[in-house]
Amino acid sequence: MPRKETCAALSYTNRHGVTFYLHEGRPKTGRPRYFVAKTIREGALTTMPEAYEFSESITAVVSVRKVTSGVSRTPDTDLAMARAELDRHKHLARHRIEAVKNELLVYEPVGGISRHAMADMALVWGLTPDQVEARLGNVQSGVRYDPVMKFVPEAPAGHYAVHRMTYRGEGGWSWPLDTAPLRKLLKKYLKHVGTEEFFELM
Repeated sequence: MPRKETCAALSYTNRHGVTFYLHEGRPKTGRPRYFVAKTIREGALTTMPEAYEFSESITAVVSVRKVTSGVSRTPDTDLAMARAELDRHKHLARHRIEAVKNELLVYEPVGGISRHAMADMALVWGLTPDQVEARLGNVQSGVRYDPVMKFVPEAPAGHYAVHRMTYRGEGGWSWPLDTAPLRKLLKKYLKHVGTEEFFELM
């Protein structure tokens, strides 16, 4: 969440705990360019310009983007509900859920090293899991995230349709597997991500 700094810069802390500060640059064109930096530099801003917002990618890269008018967004409460359900499942510790416009997308990590494996390494090396992760930073930074399930809003309000990624033929999103209130869909379907049962969802 963004917060105002006493050192005169608006900041945003990403999911990895790294803080970025808002800045304004003035290219030769004269039009302002907004960006973030890990340190406070010349051009730091204390407030976000109108019609702009912080954005964090699936790989925790922070940037400043222009707000697209007329595009519906996923309610923050729905995103929080989805992430809370994801956190209930240990086998999904490295998965992510992000709001993309008005849809909720579940992403599966490809590459990198699991938390379980890092815990084993920590025991062997006599380090903490955080120290192991720091040593393997380059490996972890190379993780790619692929979408595997999504929840698309439907009428009435609060209802969603759930789809899963298919891998036969050209692949792509399945037809709606179910339509129901979001909480019910999350409890019924999210647990299957990352398991053999995922491929049996019809």
